[in-house]
Amino acid sequence: MNHALLASPEWQERLDVLATAHDVPGVQVGVLELDADGNAEVRVLVSGVTSLDTGVTVTEDTLFQYGSISKVWTTTLLMQLVDEGLLTLDTPVVDVLPEFRLADPEHAPKVTVRQLVTHTSGIDGDIFLDTGDGDDCVEKYVAALAETLPYTRPGGPLSYCNAGFVLAGRIIEVLRGTSWDDAVAQHLARPLGLTHVITRAKEAPLFRTAVGHQDNPDQDNPDPDAAGKVVPAKVWMLPRSVGPAGLITGTADALLRFGALHLRDGVGLNGERVLSAESAQAMRTLQVDLSGVSTVDRGWGLGWILSDWGRADGAPVTASQHGGHTIGQVARLVTFPEIGVAVCVLTNADRGLGLSDELLDLIGAELGLSAPKPLVEEGADLDDLLGTYETVMVRQTIGRDEDGRYYTDLETKTPGIEDAVQPRREVVPSGKGRFLTDVNGAQTEFTHVVDGEDEYLYMFRLFKRVDR
Repeated sequence: MNHALLASPEWQERLDVLATAHDVPGVQVGVLELDADGNAEVRVLVSGVTSLDTGVTVTEDTLFQYGSISKVWTTTLLMQLVDEGLLTLDTPVVDVLPEFRLADPEHAPKVTVRQLVTHTSGIDGDIFLDTGDGDDCVEKYVAALAETLPYTRPGGPLSYCNAGFVLAGRIIEVLRGTSWDDAVAQHLARPLGLTHVITRAKEAPLFRTAVGHQDNPDQDNPDPDAAGKVVPAKVWMLPRSVGPAGLITGTADALLRFGALHLRDGVGLNGERVLSAESAQAMRTLQVDLSGVSTVDRGWGLGWILSDWGRADGAPVTASQHGGHTIGQVARLVTFPEIGVAVCVLTNADRGLGLSDELLDLIGAELGLSAPKPLVEEGADLDDLLGTYETVMVRQTIGRDEDGRYYTDLETKTPGIEDAVQPRREVVPSGKGRFLTDVNGAQTEFTHVVDGEDEYLYMFRLFKRVDR
């Protein structure tokens, strides 16, 4: 069934108004709908500018950073190797990368390929090491992990892990005999006919490219008119070494065409099969159940986040989806294999989180679907959760002020990324061991998790409790 999504003339005005309301300088929103024969209709709308400094307009050919949606691309490359019999999901990582070490010598030999792409390897995920711009940068990143202590046990609770996907990228490099960047080009972009996809910062000047925007820190700009507004980010892209976890950059059209290969069980819109149907289906099969941990997401597949969108006239529709958040850029890709629809939103501001949520809600409504929202139960308190929680990158304190309001303070522990954390935010109890807080215009859920003697707060990644 064709819903003619984004086809009405009112949609352009709606997009312009919403982008302005959310203070997002530039945005692409796109939809792809398959007919009964698997043929696709793609529509993309754009609004705004690539940078507030230049005023260059966003076009359909403008490149935005996909961020962590790149993890689905990396998983697809990995599953191609499974299709070819070069490894299995339960292959120990050290069988392919014998040099892989962590500071705990007993941990690395227990980590499997499956755990890398389901965020259950137990490795601290927020390790952003700049190991140079050479083709050996991913190899050097893996070597540097030898100094890193594990965060949880292998196969333990899910904790979002960028490092695991860099390891997956290194496996691809070793088995393909090429860099991860070239593997993306040779085994996905070119076979799918995608001309507007890049992975390296040095390629960006060849295209019209969006610049990230972040909230203006008042202390860096004495102009009172600039306070509270977004400004272009000072850095465009993360280090090349973390490419497999989040550096693919491209257009909405290219991202939708990548999504189409998963809607079509491994076959691109050009008829090229790049993945077996079995592997495409395995990627969207539940691997990690998040019931009891998240009231929003059902769980994790291989690379994909799985969530159920409500439908008034029937059973929920499961979405295979992922988001991305880099330096002042936010992206979303949602695919609905059951109904043959893919939706994406690409923005060039941290505040794009709220804009993308609103756009997805509106498009979902035209499909007769409602996006999952955090469950809110009255009467809960957070007194048992008061204390300090940490990852390798961030320290988070949950407190209560003199008026009885709960709050969270975030403090970075990694030099150079102070702008990535936010000042004190109010938090609202949403149930036993759960609370909500606003992150760049989006309601975000945190949940208390216990694993043996360890306590955590879960918000995709686990924040480990260090004191009360």
